Amino acid sequence: MSTNLSPCPKINVIRWDSSQVTVKCPYCDELHRHGVANPGKRVSHCAPGGQYEFIFPIDEKSGLVGYEIDKRRACFVNPSLQAAHTDGNPYSSESDECELADSFRSAMRISGTEPKSAPILDLYDDAREVITFTLPNGDTFEEKKIRFAVSDCIFGKLGAVSQYLETSTEAKLFLHGKDETGNTTLIMAAAEKSDEMVSLLLQKGADVDATNNNGRSALMEAALWGRLRSVKALLESNASKSAKDRHGRSAMDLAQPTGRNEKERYSRSSRAAADNVPERNSDRRHIAILLGDSNGEKRHAYTRPLSESERNNYFFRKSELEMVITLHGPIERYPVPQIKKTAAVLDRGDQFARISATSGWGVGSLPPNDKDMPSWTEQVYYIASIIGHRFEEPQYLSWDQGKPGQYYACHSEKKLIAYFLDKHVFLPKDRQPDQTLEDSILEVETSLQEGKQLSIAWARVCDLEEKKIDLDRQLFSADDRLLGDSYDEQEVDRLKHKIHTIDEELSRLESDTFVATMRTQQKKESKLSKKEKAHSDLMELSENEPPISLKSAVILSSNMICQDCDNFRKLVNDHFQLNIEMNWKLLPC
Repeated sequence: MSTNLSPCPKINVIRWDSSQVTVKCPYCDELHRHGVANPGKRVSHCAPGGQYEFIFPIDEKSGLVGYEIDKRRACFVNPSLQAAHTDGNPYSSESDECELADSFRSAMRISGTEPKSAPILDLYDDAREVITFTLPNGDTFEEKKIRFAVSDCIFGKLGAVSQYLETSTEAKLFLHGKDETGNTTLIMAAAEKSDEMVSLLLQKGADVDATNNNGRSALMEAALWGRLRSVKALLESNASKSAKDRHGRSAMDLAQPTGRNEKERYSRSSRAAADNVPERNSDRRHIAILLGDSNGEKRHAYTRPLSESERNNYFFRKSELEMVITLHGPIERYPVPQIKKTAAVLDRGDQFARISATSGWGVGSLPPNDKDMPSWTEQVYYIASIIGHRFEEPQYLSWDQGKPGQYYACHSEKKLIAYFLDKHVFLPKDRQPDQTLEDSILEVETSLQEGKQLSIAWARVCDLEEKKIDLDRQLFSADDRLLGDSYDEQEVDRLKHKIHTIDEELSRLESDTFVATMRTQQKKESKLSKKEKAHSDLMELSENEPPISLKSAVILSSNMICQDCDNFRKLVNDHFQLNIEMNWKLLPC
């Protein structure tokens, strides 16, 4: 237990809802949840642990904030921390959370050059060189030569690997190929002891920033395992310090003396994790110093959106030859199907990712649509209905493609305004019951009930499942060894036999076509019920809105802003008491 003399660190809240706050414990590096309170001084759940005070991403003095509303999960989130602090194992097969901002960044090409699209080489399947072995009985078998070379690489056999690279026709495959986990030989070697092997591979042309299926680079692996000399060699080859894996963790994060990192090392190789721990920890501290300028945990003060003078430093250029629109300010490139299209960027301050949009409603337009929500163009229609905006008629009615207002509704500036409202404003639909959703649930429930009258098989399934639930309850009470002399083994066996008999009959009934249809309806009902619960939580969240929310933003556009978009912006600002500004600047190539 912490005393008054013990330090009480201040930690940033990752997310919170109407009832609980989620933070990353500074003592064990795990996620802890506490009841909502502000200020929030709490005792950690871990032992020995201690006290900490959690800080919400709200600066009441400046009136600036660093949080968004996650309406799909009904919570407020700190986007600067959210991606880096997900529940679950960092090597799990699926990501626990997926932020829209990540999709935006991956959908655009961020650089001044075109990305290369070289094919991925399979380290083993693409190998052709073999070694033939002869058994004592004269039989022979073959094994791919590259497998022995990879083994030599992992075990640090420098001479053998050096000779292989000099003589093999598959040296390129050895250096650039990936195994089933996406690891290159450099990534494998970086986790091991031999820094000389790392240096050799780099000298021979291995890609220093190649990543595996989890987004891990050689530098990240070397940092995790405390390979100081390998880290130095990688940094000398200009390895990226700021790169992050798919869970938002950088090499600096992986060099930290945290429980999460230790748990990962022991889960992957308990023997390697236990090897010379004091020296490895010392090396990791040194590694952290080398990586210090890219600390993923570094906090930045909240800023306002770009000022009018700052906006003058940003401009767009269009290339008809490449069919891209380039934002200079930083350089960001947006592929477009027609050069007349508009690209736009939403700036909300440095604490938020810049969000990009392109005009249009096609699959490739930005921002990408979330599968669990209406498209951004559909949300623009909804907002227009709230604020009383009537879309202008286009020059040619055919531009609407059969849906009045669609030509103007899909403009990039309007979609970015819709994005801002989704992340920072509770709309009327967020505060009210979703009648359409409730009607859909009622329709499915009615279908399931009526199915009992239409199908003997489905009626039997429902009856058996009700009986099984009752038997499961009886078995739970009966199969308790703590009952002592009252424990009835025969009764337990009888109940288990009945349940087994029901399971067998249910298994046979599953092949019925009507039962299969009803199972699909059940899945639909379950999905709709989850949506209804999430919407109920969102309504509750809207009643617990923080006292300060984001009110200002700047949208930079590559085309002259049309009158319809400007009218839409003004009505949004007036209705929701916001200050969204728009600017455009396009320079000739």
